[in-house]
Amino acid sequence: MQETNSSGIILAGMQSSSGKTALTCMVLATLQQRGIPVQSFKVGPDFIDPGYHSVYARCPSINLDSWLMGKQRVLQAVARFGTGSLSVLEGVMGLFDGASPISEEGSTMELARWLNWPIILVVPCRKTGRSVVAAVRGFIEEAGAGKIAGILLNQVNGDGHTHYLRQALAPLSLPLLGAIPYTDLLEWPERHLGLQASAEQALPHPTELAKLGESILDVDALVQLAKWGRTNKAIQVDHALQPAKTAAQQSPRRRIGIARDEAFHFYYQANLDFLQNAGWELVPFSPLHDSQLPSNLHGLIFGGGFPEVFAQQLADNVSLRSAIAQSIQNGMPCYAECGGLMLLTESLITQEGTAYPMCGVIPGHVQMTARLQNFGYCWCRPPAYALPHLSNMALTWRGHEFHYSYWSAESERANLWQVTKKSRQTTRWEGYTKGRLHASYVHLYFPSASELFVELFGESATLYQD
Repeated sequence: MQETNSSGIILAGMQSSSGKTALTCMVLATLQQRGIPVQSFKVGPDFIDPGYHSVYARCPSINLDSWLMGKQRVLQAVARFGTGSLSVLEGVMGLFDGASPISEEGSTMELARWLNWPIILVVPCRKTGRSVVAAVRGFIEEAGAGKIAGILLNQVNGDGHTHYLRQALAPLSLPLLGAIPYTDLLEWPERHLGLQASAEQALPHPTELAKLGESILDVDALVQLAKWGRTNKAIQVDHALQPAKTAAQQSPRRRIGIARDEAFHFYYQANLDFLQNAGWELVPFSPLHDSQLPSNLHGLIFGGGFPEVFAQQLADNVSLRSAIAQSIQNGMPCYAECGGLMLLTESLITQEGTAYPMCGVIPGHVQMTARLQNFGYCWCRPPAYALPHLSNMALTWRGHEFHYSYWSAESERANLWQVTKKSRQTTRWEGYTKGRLHASYVHLYFPSASELFVELFGESATLYQD
């Protein structure tokens, strides 16, 4: 175990859709404009919000998921990416929401206790009055003394409303670090239960967002709360969880094609780092824009995304769909998650009933739905035939699902693994495997499922070591 210093703040909400992501981006842009190096983090398994962070932090945003990763992997990620920067961690849903209805497991609050960073509570204020004081007081008491260090009032209705709320909240003795009025600059469109992908829209320029931040935030107070430039409480890091460094990193043994474009961009940075540190070279390609796969590939990876938004364009790209299908049918190892599974089925059917042909290597079609089909954390247990070389091992991996579609053949053809939902302990067969194809709706944290990727893409000399 070794200690490392870390400096950061946490922007946490009272609920979902409270404006955390837009305010986090404004804080990142403002700090960047001041010349302060920043590192953004996101609590939980979310793929969308980190994409926004990266635009304004000018570096990849890192997911911190206590349920998927465990404490030591979380602390190792903070030490690796956050050291030397002022870290800004955006919470998930409300401060106490996470993997359990009766504990802080998987919540922003759990991470706040692990990291010992101050919490800035984002308070949605549209149509609120003095009653908001009772809600904020409840958050303070539940968090415990000294944990919530300040408040950001979001979407206030002008100076009069701000003055009223400032007076109402004064007895709580918490610093008011900013009152953000309603502005189109921070109104970003949503899809499903979160924002639309950042790649699908024109975002405010960082300079514009920084100018707004300087005008309405107490930036000096935020920097002081983060203890930037001063010694912060040291974080204990177990370096046995870091990747071993060998010559494999300089001379990748295998080239893995990875789908990356507007339709497929759900990738945790930790997963990409894991693959590269394991000695595999990631070769990006676009199912939307490329007519052929890159040359000399040893495998394929399709992450999640929104293929339904680009269904027509994917269907029109006949040459690449054919190349993908031919490669998989010829035995090329392939790992596909969620949107990747959708691409590999016979067809994708929109909510309006229009069917678009896909790659056709998975039997059946995918039907888009108006309601969420599966959501939340889960355990995945593969049968012996799915990973024959590991059949003597009792393997169970943690994952996460979130999808507004269903695979029509799941009840008859699902054969990849048994998935048990954490929230209700219900189990079903899910995903599809044939030959070297591994396709599922479940998103995995790759470093904790290293056996799967060694099995699929061939053993490498370098792996994350537990």
